[in-house]
Amino acid sequence: MQTNHELIVEPIGLDVEKLSRPLNFAELYGNDHPVELEIGMGKGTFITEQAIARRDVNFFGIEYARFYWRYCSDRLRRHHCDNARTVRAEAGFFLHEFVPDASIDVLHIYFPDPWPKARHNKRRLVQERFMPTVLRILRPAGRIQVVTDHANYFEQIDRVIRSTAGLAVVDYNRPGSAGDGEFVGTNFERKYRREGRPFNAIAAVRA
Repeated sequence: MQTNHELIVEPIGLDVEKLSRPLNFAELYGNDHPVELEIGMGKGTFITEQAIARRDVNFFGIEYARFYWRYCSDRLRRHHCDNARTVRAEAGFFLHEFVPDASIDVLHIYFPDPWPKARHNKRRLVQERFMPTVLRILRPAGRIQVVTDHANYFEQIDRVIRSTAGLAVVDYNRPGSAGDGEFVGTNFERKYRREGRPFNAIAAVRA
């Protein structure tokens, strides 16, 4: 993937090596607005459209792929999304090391890597060992939303979330930026829809 302009990550993209542990979101954004966190921003379609539409919410994005992190950070900058910040990091590590207890209002996980080969399933993000972190970072009544096009992975996600004490499954909230028939409206989703792939979604709130 190429662009026809220079990618500028500052001030949206943050250097993970220079961040405090744990983060202080009020200091980071200069306000005490609710914080929503997206794992795996890709090109940043979801987080950018949400940050533009909902200026009273702070958005934080995590992306491991360097190019996508730079692309998304630059996209947010060009749209003057002062209510958004991003980091390039491995999600599990970043949540464990940097995200404070009871600080996230919504955790968005859209089209996570399914690691489809059986021997790689242990690398999947949403599994039993991940859920204590989810419970720790969500505020009371905070929400987790997950969408995937991978049937086998969704079976695992559905089972793990439903069996997690402290989470109650609720109706999935389709963001306003999603188009007709879309769950999220990401580039990946639109590509997969053209390929005729089915999608599954689940949402739950912390008790």
